[in-house]
Amino acid sequence: MRSTSYLCSTLLVLCVASGCNNATIGGESDGGLDEDMSQSGVLFDVSPATQQTLSVTTGQQTPTVTYSATLDGQPCSAVWSVDRGDIGYVNAGPSSTTLFSPRGSAGGLVTLRATCSGQSLTRQILVNLSGSQNGVNTSIPAEANQVPKSVGDLTAGGGVGGVGGEGLGGAVTDPATQTALQSPTSTGAAQNLTFLYPYNGTVWPRGILAPLLQWRWTPADADAIKIELSNTSGSFTWSGTFGRPAILATTKGPFIRHPIPQDVWEMATSSAGGRTPDGKPERLTLKVTLAKGGVGYGPITQTWTVAPARLTGTIYYQSYGTLLAKNYGGAVGGDKMFGGAILSIRVGDTGPKLLAGANGNDAQCRTCHSVAANGSQLVTQRGDNYGVSAGYTIKPSGVTEQTLANGATFPAMYPDGSLALSPTGQLLTLPTANMSQAVTGLAAITSNLGTPAFGPSGSLLAINPMNSGSITNPTQKLVVMNFSAANRAVSNPVVVVDDTGQPADKRPGWAAVFPDSNSVIFHHQLKAGLDGNGDGAMYTRKGAQAEIAWTSVADAKSVVALNQLNGKDAAGNVYLPKLTTPSTLACTADGAPVGAGSGYDVDHSTDAVTNYEPTVNPVASGGYAWVVFTSRRMYGNVAAIPPYCSDPRGVDLVQNITTKKLWVAAVDVNGKVGTDASHPAFYLPAQEILAGNSRGFWVLDPCKSDGSSCLSGDQCCNGYCEPSGASGALTCTSTPSSQCANVQDKCTTAANCCDPTNLCVNGFCTQPTVG
Repeated sequence: MRSTSYLCSTLLVLCVASGCNNATIGGESDGGLDEDMSQSGVLFDVSPATQQTLSVTTGQQTPTVTYSATLDGQPCSAVWSVDRGDIGYVNAGPSSTTLFSPRGSAGGLVTLRATCSGQSLTRQILVNLSGSQNGVNTSIPAEANQVPKSVGDLTAGGGVGGVGGEGLGGAVTDPATQTALQSPTSTGAAQNLTFLYPYNGTVWPRGILAPLLQWRWTPADADAIKIELSNTSGSFTWSGTFGRPAILATTKGPFIRHPIPQDVWEMATSSAGGRTPDGKPERLTLKVTLAKGGVGYGPITQTWTVAPARLTGTIYYQSYGTLLAKNYGGAVGGDKMFGGAILSIRVGDTGPKLLAGANGNDAQCRTCHSVAANGSQLVTQRGDNYGVSAGYTIKPSGVTEQTLANGATFPAMYPDGSLALSPTGQLLTLPTANMSQAVTGLAAITSNLGTPAFGPSGSLLAINPMNSGSITNPTQKLVVMNFSAANRAVSNPVVVVDDTGQPADKRPGWAAVFPDSNSVIFHHQLKAGLDGNGDGAMYTRKGAQAEIAWTSVADAKSVVALNQLNGKDAAGNVYLPKLTTPSTLACTADGAPVGAGSGYDVDHSTDAVTNYEPTVNPVASGGYAWVVFTSRRMYGNVAAIPPYCSDPRGVDLVQNITTKKLWVAAVDVNGKVGTDASHPAFYLPAQEILAGNSRGFWVLDPCKSDGSSCLSGDQCCNGYCEPSGASGALTCTSTPSSQCANVQDKCTTAANCCDPTNLCVNGFCTQPTVG
């Protein structure tokens, strides 16, 4: 996960026409309109002095504004820069004048800085971006990619646009339908018009694929849709009307979902985030109006927060039903084959790629994985022998597999990929694992660590002990301790979750440490399901129920469920949709029958307690920590079969889409442990839409050496990403030119960050959460 937010490296950095970003993109500028800097009575001035407002229409010629710099009334060769290079750019100079040109891809407030003879002044430009369209514009590549060419495209890879559905619709040409969309005569309340997905209040990062809008109402079909997007300040407004997607003429299906055009989504999320010019949170509002039979219904509305950071990196996850590697038989659907494998998603891709596993038999199955935070090493198990582990070294040049000398199922991976700690307490040296040793102090606590996890800095280890040592009633406890890689030792174990006295099913596991190392998120099992607790494992199948919770690393007094992430509002009421009538689909879930009278949920009424296996991105970004988790909740009307129908041997998962999928939620980076600091989740784009997906790790890509192109310092081995050369291209470097750290550059303390409002979290500067 990365941010493309930057602070100006120095007042003398040349920010050329390609644009440089010297403050938080989508966040606050340095704010000063006139710093009244002068030396010995010599007056430095930049005109025009008043705020300029430019109105830009998408796809049209952009207006510009010229600025002039004078020193004591005479032209002054100034260096020019802007803080929002994504909104517009200037000619850097040195020159007595510069031209500010909007890019036409984002709206908002831009602060221009001019520096001459050691003096600096700032001026502000408000860019108001607006646009409209009628139907898909296939001349825009991003939109063309959101139109399926065949019925097979609907369920290939991650689905259309990486999110499923039938893609963008064509132009609305019927005058009565156009009028209905522009002037709806019904609110839609009588038709029970409501969103199924996304959720109101979702926090989105930049860089994520556009979501698929999904709704439900009694007509169960529509002729056309109008989508409106606007931010709080009004610096971005857009509306689009779309008819039925063309592929519906072939599938004969109803019009019940439609994506936001990808290019529009990028403009909208770049224009929201951070704060408005008057200090309010710059949020994004969605309005949807439907037309049916010449009548308009709506609009229905949601408001979202956009984190002022662009997420990049790779998500590695496991699939027990992938079609990318077929190594098991007995499937109900398709060619009767399916596979177990580890897949990867690069942010921005519309479908997953196969990383580990192959066609063949169960010897080619690869599941039960763990990944190092820096993305350099992955360990997984062989399907024919879970005692044998396969290790993967991941480099920009490719991936290398090797059988490890010592096995480890779901090991804790040291952040730099050099070590793996097995559940038996053996510390393995990677990549070969040919060196194994016990960890001093661990045996006294337990000899079975459950599902251990290192914190992103490597200084903490979290375990859910499976047998007794110094911890009584171990299986109902979560323990955090200090870890020293140098000494191969643990110390100071602290019980941070204690379910003693609760029903035996209630217990913690699958822990992950937050980037600030002050809190732990975990899978809190509420019901073991038909598998029970006999083997000590914590399952996600056969009726198992769990919620995601977090706690302090200091004690067990602050355990709180992350209700907003799980699907409950502040009052504890479930906001997740459920089926209006129970599903009649029958299946077997890992051998257990599911259907009416089976005792399993068949209408998704328990979705708020079907959340499992959380992990956390090691780098906080945009004011948030980003949690990836497995859930069996409905994905709108795309995936709505009974939640536990995810075994390809028990249900046709070619004709039916399982709900076992990966979701992502934001947690406030400066949230208070003991309160719910989470937000409603979003569906992870590009995951294989026909498969059951779980255990996602969102990690950094292998770091880049000095001189390599970059977006932010956390991509670089030496921690800094700076403008270089005449073009101002961003490249990795070991030395920050400003002697301070930009957003996502490395830091030791917050004092290292150029922006005094930034936090230093897990060694990188990040913005605080916008309230």
